[in-house]
Amino acid sequence: IYEAITTNSLDSYSLSLLNPYMPNLSAAWLFQKAMSGQPYAKVSPDFINKLLSINFQCMQRLGEPVLRPFLQDVIQFEPLAKTLGLILLTNPGILPSIFIQVGFPMILEWMTHFAALGSYTFLSTFISPIL
Repeated sequence: IYEAITTNSLDSYSLSLLNPYMPNLSAAWLFQKAMSGQPYAKVSPDFINKLLSINFQCMQRLGEPVLRPFLQDVIQFEPLAKTLGLILLTNPGILPSIFIQVGFPMILEWMTHFAALGSYTFLSTFISPIL
């Protein structure tokens, strides 16, 4: 950071070199959005508690390899995909409230980060060892 300041490299591109794109962090913001109160959202007052309960029930059902990364605040593709899949199968009724709370455009944007997380995971798992 000191070098960026002293070389007057404070433009967006230069700063992005200090903090590269990390899809796991970009994917995490949807959870924060879903768990925060939105004045415009017309969801039930217990929506956030219900969503947390469903998430934890699904993660607990999937076991420690899924639950541990979440509790350590480390977003990983496989545990996240498994959790979302189980939520879709066991609690599809929560989806409309999530769309209302977060908004469809934000979910679409989040999906690009989720896909990037999957791509990064694939590359790290299968391509990186070859190199």
